[in-house]
Amino acid sequence: MKNLNLKRTLITSVIALVILAIIGLAFAKKKMIIMKPKYVKGELIVKFKPSMGKEAFNATAAKIRAEKIAYFSNVDAFHLKLPKDLKVEEAIKMLKDDPSVEYAEPNFIYRSAILPSDTLFTNQWHLKKIKATDAWDKARESTDVVIAIIDSGVNVNHPDLRENIWLNRREIANNKIDDDGNGYADDIQGWDFVNDVSDPGPKFEDGFTEEGVNHGTLVAGVAGAAGNNASGISGITWKVQIMPLKVLDDKGEGNTSDVIEAMDYAIHNGADVINFSFVGFGYSISMEKAIKRAYDAGIIVVSAAGNEQENGDGYFLDEKPMYPVCHDGPNGENWVIGVAATDSLDQKAKFSSYGFKCIDIAAPGVSIFSTVVYNPSQSIGNQAFNKYYDGYYSGTSMAAPMVSGAVALIKGANPGLTRKEAVEVLLNGSDNIYRVNPGLLGQIGRGRLNINNSLELALSKLANIDSRMILTPKSGALSEISFASINGPEAATGTPPAYGPDFFAGVEIAAGDIDGDGKDEIITGPGPGGGPHIKIFNDNFALKGQFFAYAPSFRGGVMVASGDVNGDGKDEIITGAGPGGGPHVRVFDARGKLLLQFFAYAPSFKGGVTVASGDINGDGKDEIITGAGPGGGPHVRVFDGKGSEVMQFFAYDKSFRGGIKPAFGKVTSKNGKANIITVPMSKSESRIRVFDKTGRQVAEWLAFHSKFKGGASIAASDMDNDGLDEIIVGAGPGGAPHVRVFEGDGFVSGSFYAFKEDFKGGVNVSGFALKKEAKLFQ
Repeated sequence: MKNLNLKRTLITSVIALVILAIIGLAFAKKKMIIMKPKYVKGELIVKFKPSMGKEAFNATAAKIRAEKIAYFSNVDAFHLKLPKDLKVEEAIKMLKDDPSVEYAEPNFIYRSAILPSDTLFTNQWHLKKIKATDAWDKARESTDVVIAIIDSGVNVNHPDLRENIWLNRREIANNKIDDDGNGYADDIQGWDFVNDVSDPGPKFEDGFTEEGVNHGTLVAGVAGAAGNNASGISGITWKVQIMPLKVLDDKGEGNTSDVIEAMDYAIHNGADVINFSFVGFGYSISMEKAIKRAYDAGIIVVSAAGNEQENGDGYFLDEKPMYPVCHDGPNGENWVIGVAATDSLDQKAKFSSYGFKCIDIAAPGVSIFSTVVYNPSQSIGNQAFNKYYDGYYSGTSMAAPMVSGAVALIKGANPGLTRKEAVEVLLNGSDNIYRVNPGLLGQIGRGRLNINNSLELALSKLANIDSRMILTPKSGALSEISFASINGPEAATGTPPAYGPDFFAGVEIAAGDIDGDGKDEIITGPGPGGGPHIKIFNDNFALKGQFFAYAPSFRGGVMVASGDVNGDGKDEIITGAGPGGGPHVRVFDARGKLLLQFFAYAPSFKGGVTVASGDINGDGKDEIITGAGPGGGPHVRVFDGKGSEVMQFFAYDKSFRGGIKPAFGKVTSKNGKANIITVPMSKSESRIRVFDKTGRQVAEWLAFHSKFKGGASIAASDMDNDGLDEIIVGAGPGGAPHVRVFEGDGFVSGSFYAFKEDFKGGVNVSGFALKKEAKLFQ
């Protein structure tokens, strides 16, 4: 018996080790995400040591120029407000060795881990199935994301929807004037394209059906009903902007022309997601072109897969395509995210269409409870429209808005994601459900929606970026390159000058992933006086490549930028000729092969041209942004990857001739909308201006004191890994080597000297990122 027991013990131990090994492997495949604690910017909590009196508090407060907000008598601590130019980390560092201070800490932010208080939440079985309840501990709102519900209209006064209805703030209500010039008068909350009126809700016109009247409101509630408001239901995202666009009549029928017009409205009025919960069999070239316009604008289009044939089975879309779900690009571009429906067991709903083509993901579409139209004066049969909520509805129409809501949460959690990245995060986070759908392998998309996984992936992309900035002297010093964080320069690396020990004319700087390895390279161009010699370094300052951007005899200096202008997944090197040359822009690959060249301004202009790049229109390709150098007007021009102008505007008064430096970033919106940022190069105060993708100014402030007229250099990069870019500004020649880092609203989040305090040659700045791609859930 002892031997048997020993044998059992050994077997048990081996089994335990195997189980532990399996568990270890499971955890090893899921990379841990270290989330940075969030805190209130500009605030500090300080506790003084016992017996320290008022004098100690006054002295310490004066040291960091703080004001008292409150005193917590129970812990004998002070809540302090810091000056705008002093960041929290720096204040804590200053107080670390103060003999009167026991501790100083940030005013940390906490978020409750809750289930919503909505009274009908328990009717929404799908929320737990798609792990929305877990996801809400990470992100619950997508305040700046706009979902266009192109459908049968939405009851905009519904108590669970009215706070989340998009508002056109450029329009004045009920004055019968098209105030914003978009072609639609009084379009405060969307538009009814069926009846050509501003009210986007259902009208109960002759022949209306219950489904036709309720459909759009049902869809809107699934995606974005207000959450945790102690009544009704919860949408996938609790706070979002729902743009109601009515294209289906009150019977639930519509046509291509209205849908196209609604799509163009959504594109031109800032939609981020378009939801189609309808299908048809007609292939329309016009519809396809409209969808491509949305895709090129960076909008994520989500479409229902379609429902059953007469026998109750869904259509096989490879043989019987339906639209718009099957409108994808001719070269495999995923223009539309097709959504199939599943039941509570994760099996494909019998009615749901399917296919190797057209379908990208599945989501619950059976017995869904949501918002409906409330209008007790109307009825159909003997049933009045006297409910705010109803169920239980089935169809791929209900599955699609779950995906649209998930996309909104993803974009809200990580505003820096491109369209392609957001879609990858959505699909890669899905759960594999083919074990319970053995005959449908590959025909209901990547898997069933799992919002928690997708949000974790989205947030991991923030956690897996090592963000730094690069600093170089603009003039009057060796062409040395140094790294800095938002807190200031890193320790000296002892790197050799980029252009040798005898060159003191400064160095222009940029960074970009030009070889597609996920890490930025450093790109340099010499200042005026040097040959047009472009050099490429890795993050250890080892030389990776070099070439001449212009004729070797040119000595005007070379401006540099980088961006993926041709959409090949690698950044190209963009150069602009400095003063003395024409405004000549050139684009090169990593080996120095010339890909594109053009003159940004009149060839006779000899003031040089500054360059930047970024994906302004959201099509996955970077545009080239130029500014005229000293002597030219403050003229910003934007060109596509073929050198054709797509936009232009004047950043300052047209009479200004000091030259301007542009940058690109996503700085002013939690949704990461594209911005062009400018600063004068000389002869002016360092006034930063921020513009939206149409060239409309949205913000401005001074980077340095108004008396300083030496200009500045500028860049944008996500320095704190929150998904939004910060604006990095380096003082121009004549001032101290001051670098300041701003949020998109002008809040100072970093401030330091790049070099020794007495250096007056100016500072060039650039962002730099080491990206470590997450591989979760694959």
